[in-house]
Amino acid sequence: MNNLLKIKSRLLLAILATNLGIYAPVKANINQTILPNQQYIGQQRKPVKKQSTSQELWERFRQRQDEFRLQQHHQLEQLRLENQLRQQQFQQLGRDRLRLQQRQEIDTLRLQEKLRNPY
Repeated sequence: MNNLLKIKSRLLLAILATNLGIYAPVKANINQTILPNQQYIGQQRKPVKKQSTSQELWERFRQRQDEFRLQQHHQLEQLRLENQLRQQQFQQLGRDRLRLQQRQEIDTLRLQEKLRNPY
C-alpha cells in the first residue's frame, strides 16, 4: 500500500510538471500573439454607427410622413385629372348623341316634307 501511494504521488507530480511544461509556453505565446491580432482586427473594424438621437428619429419620421403625403397628393391629383378626362369624354359622347339625334330629326322632317309635297 505504501508503494502504491508513492507511485500515485509521483504520477501526480509527473502530470503536474507535464501540464506546467505544456501550458506555460502556450500562455506566454498567446499574449504575444494577441497584440498583433488586436491591431489587425482594429484596422478591419468598421466604424460603429452612432446611436440616433430622438431629434434625428423625429426628422426621419417627419420626412417619411411628408413623402407619404406627397405621394397621396400625387395620386389624388392623378385621379382628379382622370375623372376630369372621363367627364369631358362623356360630355363629348353626349354632344355626339345629341348631334346624331338632331340629324335624324332633320332627316325625318325632310322626309315628311317630301311626302307632303312630292314636287
